Amino acid sequence: MNCPHHCEIYKSKPRSYKDLPVRFAEFGTVYRYEQAGELHGLTRVRGFTQDDAHLFCRPDQVKDEFIKVIDLEYYMCLRP
Repeated sequence: MNCPHHCEIYKSKPRSYKDLPVRFAEFGTVYRYEQAGELHGLTRVRGFTQDDAHLFCRPDQVKDEFIKVIDLEYYMCLRP
């Protein structure tokens, strides 16, 4: 949902490979109009908040960035 916005933010100014990695994250509330009778279960709600994140990195940085994301998930899921 927010991918185009993060891409636009990224390309809003000139960047060097030395600036990488660049990380964007946000909580975005999404609303959509559903016609009568189409709302059932959690798959057809009118509004919800999602977390969205994107990493812009060089190929040689992918492994380290992936490990950092997994570490963050473990931290968030396993903390008291």
